[in-house]
Amino acid sequence: MEAVAMGEAMKPLSALMRDAYARKQMLAMTVGLVLTALVPFAEAVLPSGSSTVLLAAGVILVMITLLIMMRPGIEAGEDLAERSGDARTGAALLLYLSPVILLNLVYPSVSPGMAAVDVGGVPLTLVVLASSITVPWLAQAACLPVYRVIGDLMAERDLKAITGRFCQFWPMMFVQSLPLVALFALPLWLLTGWSYTAVATFAALCGLHLLFVQSLVMANVANRRGLWAVAWTAYAAALLAAPTLWWLPPVIGSATQIAAMGHGLRQLGVAHRIGIRDFGADVLRGLLMGSVLWADKLVLFLATGGDFQVVVVFAAMLPAVVAYNFYFINLAPRVDREVAGLHRTIAEEPLAVLLRTSKRLSLVVDRSVLTTGTIGVLLTLAVSLAVNGLQPAQVLLAVFAGASSWAFMMLTLLSYELDFIGEKASPQFLGGAHLLLCMAAFTLFGVPGDGASGAGAYSALVVADLILVCVAWLLYKRHWSQPEYTLFWRHATTW
Repeated sequence: MEAVAMGEAMKPLSALMRDAYARKQMLAMTVGLVLTALVPFAEAVLPSGSSTVLLAAGVILVMITLLIMMRPGIEAGEDLAERSGDARTGAALLLYLSPVILLNLVYPSVSPGMAAVDVGGVPLTLVVLASSITVPWLAQAACLPVYRVIGDLMAERDLKAITGRFCQFWPMMFVQSLPLVALFALPLWLLTGWSYTAVATFAALCGLHLLFVQSLVMANVANRRGLWAVAWTAYAAALLAAPTLWWLPPVIGSATQIAAMGHGLRQLGVAHRIGIRDFGADVLRGLLMGSVLWADKLVLFLATGGDFQVVVVFAAMLPAVVAYNFYFINLAPRVDREVAGLHRTIAEEPLAVLLRTSKRLSLVVDRSVLTTGTIGVLLTLAVSLAVNGLQPAQVLLAVFAGASSWAFMMLTLLSYELDFIGEKASPQFLGGAHLLLCMAAFTLFGVPGDGASGAGAYSALVVADLILVCVAWLLYKRHWSQPEYTLFWRHATTW
């Protein structure tokens, strides 16, 4: 069986190319990446004053991408019930993206007020920015232990039991997670030279956001997208109403989630905690895997002291964020259904049925990954065209940062699939390799500047992470080409 699995791993592309849908998505990704690379040369081809044309092309691409998102078609013969869910899925995606939408609307209006306030000699905007790019990475590590606590209850979907278990462990999990704040605050203090007051404010802001993101886990587990959106709406409203009260938004946001836990709060206490070894393993896993999407932003901040093209870098990152969230809202549930079906088949059906079910699962997962990649590429191309139309001096930075973010997203998604099927070591190795390459790139190739040559380290990261994506793809195909072996037979033969 092992020899067969290794043989399959050596021919991932040939097997994939037998699927017409996969061929189309691979072609779309390739063409999209090539066109994105050519965007900086558009002005040399188009007549002067072509910014409107570039913006229009970007809008058309967004519309095309929305159509793909509405009809991804990863399963052959999608039935009417699935199609009727398109509106619900679109609404769920919008609710899930509420933090991205709301904060991008609110921050421009509150930034001037924040900039006028100093915290220990550092503008409040810089402290908030540092926290904003740290918290997503911090959250990946701090929230992973939660799923160890509630994992055995999730299959039954008993939300009352899940909430009660979470409340039993949450106080100590929060305390155990606080050293992570120091892990991020220390390099910030050493590399920026901020005052103790500024660093302490940064640490307190990260700590409060740590409470907030852990409180959101219950809404995420229960698929309560409305409750998730309520939390971020309250957060954005507090930020808009009192932008200089830096502690208020995460406190208000956490309060909405705590109130929703209801009777589960009766089980709050400090008697339950995760063992240090298990907790440390989960945190390390979260730090390494989370570094792929988020480490470059923090390294960039530390390298520049916060003086970089924030709008361009965050705009370039947005397509990857949208595509990644689209996968978990729209495509991951279908993968979960197929995995559950494979488990039933292993237990109840003959080998011939198992092989068909396994092949279908592999096909659905492949299509899901490639469709997510296509969505990310098309949106990256759209953003690159828009930046070229609005700020042509920053187009190189937008292209390289956008292409890098797409590669980060694909590497993260493939790592997630490996982790999901039980391969815990490979994603951590890939995350660690990315983190080392990220730090080396910003050290050796410099940071984005203000001119047309401001692509900086992102040009090197595109190449490095595309290589890592290829490695991740080979590992992914090795295990997902025969999922029944990785999920069951390999473990059974070790008994």
